Amino acid sequence: MTSNTNVNVILMDFKSTKSNELVVVNEDDTFTVFINARLSADGQLRAYQHAMRHIENNDFEKDDVQAIEAAAHSEQQVQPLAKPIPAKEYLERLAWHRREQKRIKKKIQEDEERVRFLAEYGDAFAVAERQWLYGNDW
Repeated sequence: MTSNTNVNVILMDFKSTKSNELVVVNEDDTFTVFINARLSADGQLRAYQHAMRHIENNDFEKDDVQAIEAAAHSEQQVQPLAKPIPAKEYLERLAWHRREQKRIKKKIQEDEERVRFLAEYGDAFAVAERQWLYGNDW
């Protein structure tokens, strides 16, 4: 793969997690990588890296599928994250999703603390509210 190879990344619902990614060679010698939207953010990143290894190794010009996959899955062949410019937005989106996931986990934790507090002291609040609204005549 030359440094000016164009790679388009599309996040797509594959209906299952049996396949992680699909790489298509376009008529203009660019590539389109379809990433399974059902994967976690880390799984999507790994699928992207796997697809990029195939592109960088020119695997689409080879015939032996078993050898291609063996090389793509070999730990010795693992290359650093490829960052072709057209896919930059995809990587930024993954980073945003990770930040959003942390924010949501923190919010869930805060809400769970509120629920525990209300479960422990909830009746006292209800009694105090009834007394405030209706006095002792309820």
